[in-house]
Amino acid sequence: MIDGILCRKYRHSLFGRLVPLSALVFILATQPAIAQSVETPAEEQDDGIIVVTAQKRSENLQNVPISIAALSAAKLNEANVLTVQDLARVVTNFSATRTSQAASIRLTVRGIGTASNNANEPSVAAFVDGVYVPRPGSIIGNFLDMEGVEVLRGPQGTLFGRNASVGAISFRTGQPTGDFSGQIRAEGGTGDRYLLTGNVNVPLSESLSVRVAGLASTSNGLFNNRLDGKTYGGSDDYAGRVTLKAVTGNLTWLLRGDYAKSDGDGYVTNEFDVRSVSPAQLQNFLNVQTRLAGSANDLVRFDRNVNQFVTADLTDENWGVSSDATVEVGSFSVRLINSYRSWDSEQLDGDSFNTPIEIGSRIAGFSSRSHNHELQLISPQKELLNGRLDFVAGVYFFREDFAIDERLQLNRQFCDFSVPPNQVAQCNALLRAGGGVDATDLDFSQSVESFAVYSQANLKIAEGLTATLGGRWTTERKNGSFVQTLANPFAASLRRPESVALRLRDNRFTWRGALSYQPKDDVLLFASYSTGFKSGGFNSGGGTEVLGLSRRFDRETVDNYEVGAKTSWLNNALQANLTFYRMDIDGFQDRSFDGLSFVVRNAGTLRHQGFEFDTRIAPSRNFVVNASLGYIDSEFTSYVGASALPGLGSRARQDLTGGRSHFAPEFTGAFGATWSGDIGKSGLRWSLNGNLSYISDLNNGSVTDNNPQTVQDGYALLNGRFQISGPADRWNIAVFANNITDKGYCVAQFYQVLDTAFALRNGVFNGSTGVRCAVGQPRTIGVSGTFNF
Repeated sequence: MIDGILCRKYRHSLFGRLVPLSALVFILATQPAIAQSVETPAEEQDDGIIVVTAQKRSENLQNVPISIAALSAAKLNEANVLTVQDLARVVTNFSATRTSQAASIRLTVRGIGTASNNANEPSVAAFVDGVYVPRPGSIIGNFLDMEGVEVLRGPQGTLFGRNASVGAISFRTGQPTGDFSGQIRAEGGTGDRYLLTGNVNVPLSESLSVRVAGLASTSNGLFNNRLDGKTYGGSDDYAGRVTLKAVTGNLTWLLRGDYAKSDGDGYVTNEFDVRSVSPAQLQNFLNVQTRLAGSANDLVRFDRNVNQFVTADLTDENWGVSSDATVEVGSFSVRLINSYRSWDSEQLDGDSFNTPIEIGSRIAGFSSRSHNHELQLISPQKELLNGRLDFVAGVYFFREDFAIDERLQLNRQFCDFSVPPNQVAQCNALLRAGGGVDATDLDFSQSVESFAVYSQANLKIAEGLTATLGGRWTTERKNGSFVQTLANPFAASLRRPESVALRLRDNRFTWRGALSYQPKDDVLLFASYSTGFKSGGFNSGGGTEVLGLSRRFDRETVDNYEVGAKTSWLNNALQANLTFYRMDIDGFQDRSFDGLSFVVRNAGTLRHQGFEFDTRIAPSRNFVVNASLGYIDSEFTSYVGASALPGLGSRARQDLTGGRSHFAPEFTGAFGATWSGDIGKSGLRWSLNGNLSYISDLNNGSVTDNNPQTVQDGYALLNGRFQISGPADRWNIAVFANNITDKGYCVAQFYQVLDTAFALRNGVFNGSTGVRCAVGQPRTIGVSGTFNF
């Protein structure tokens, strides 16, 4: 079904229209050139200088007037950062959390983010090698041959465009080099987790080289289910990438192809919080489970044990190809990026009610087909207007066809639990006749086309004083369709039939202005104003409420103010960066919950303000300290129609004006230290890395209602790594541990599905209900061995 939806209308794509642009690049390749640095993979040099590409060209991090957290491949390895979720351990005011579905990953910057298991656009735009990735759910796997990561805090609407309304994250993979080299790494750890990864770089000629990277991993999972005696949370993952690099005269051309697949159960532990209900309600909750299923939920928190009916299964597959060609034309650079990406994810997450009762499960499929095309013109930095002017300009086109297919399965005890006693026999007869299979069917499809033109220029108006001005005009069109059908009339308590066609047209201008002052080479002072927006869209979820045309919601806009300083001291032995910010968000896209499904609406206005402080201290080659602290002061300046507390009913509303947004901790902090040294005169070296991350109290409830039941207390996570390296770093052996103290915590919290049927409401206070906790990763320990050649 999904494939059929996505295959239509691709004949209208802009591939054909961009052929002339491709031809132009190769015509320009015959012209004489002067070398010009454009966007290349960032790295951290031995002298502490970090090169980033946040402004579409390679620059020293300390010279870029943007709040950026940048990590090289070496730093990622030191801190045991293997996935995007791990980044929060070392980057403040950033998080990446996953809840019930693999497709549901929330990227958050400065306390603002979007759950991605629906048609919503992200607030934090993700890019891989300069290519926009529209669905964050497709980047949850292990990093493969990652050369560096940049987290850009604050709106990046000028150079990165729509859906970078509060920030962007840029991943850069390894590029081919001119020498034969490679790496092989094997790893094993907790949960019967084994990983083998590597890369090899092969020069084919003086102007042509290829890099091949691959990864295979398997794990059995970390969570034991007492009901069936199985372990859950495991998967088998495979990934590969081939990169071809050609350098001929003034042309540099990178061709990439990648593929990744994950097969597993997709299981996430959602523990019931016994504190969320009264003792009498809890006993009744357990009695109902025992009466129908013979046992009840395991109630010991964070013990890696559950007791529930599970029929989980996950297949996640994505692949893509891209072309990145840069031509030097005189002292200018012309860059053309073309890409195509495909992502399919299908997950059976059952039982969706997280109890031993076999009530119902959900099969959800997500499918995305997208292509990006961008033509950039990059000026030299020290030539125009006697070296006073430089700029970046470009045109951009994006298209995505996205589809969701959701089918609810009514399991064998659905009737006993969910229908009136006088209808149980009729309901069970229908289930026995196959009426529980695909009892409801939801088909949502959406196509989006977006076109933009942009430019940003820097003008030196006095010695050390530079003005930056940039703008981007974006136009987009969205068309959608929502169809919900019922094959079983008893499923009407879960879903209602609906069919509606949806349409959205929007134009938006975003811009950025900044002043930066360098009184000396190692000090940068800056102030900036920038805007961003997140596209409007359509509610893609089913439920018992027929929404019709009200499924549409409008864009979310951001105004951002920043002042900051970046300083380097003692020949880069000490770096200290501080940015104060204020973000005013209008038309905030928020989700309400009716007990079964979420509905997105434009909520009101929200203000987030605070600071980010990052420092690096390297008193010697053998001892380096990195520390950072983030602060968020969150306040709804207007939110009259917010969701009321769950026990008051799905249609009740409250005024949250003056309240705090969810997923916005007041403080986040990260501290890491690496201590290393030689082992006598053997040529061997040792290194010890420890890093501590901290998150203060936050409300991480999936519904923004300021319910005190979904407040997660502040917690700290300690991680460490000890490594022995051979001569010239030809090999190393490491022992590592994450969450060393085995701290239990919730990455998100949500309300028990069908809480009214379980009689869980209003037992602790008026408005309360049963709460479940999506459990964070427990302690894991592992060992790895790496060989470089």
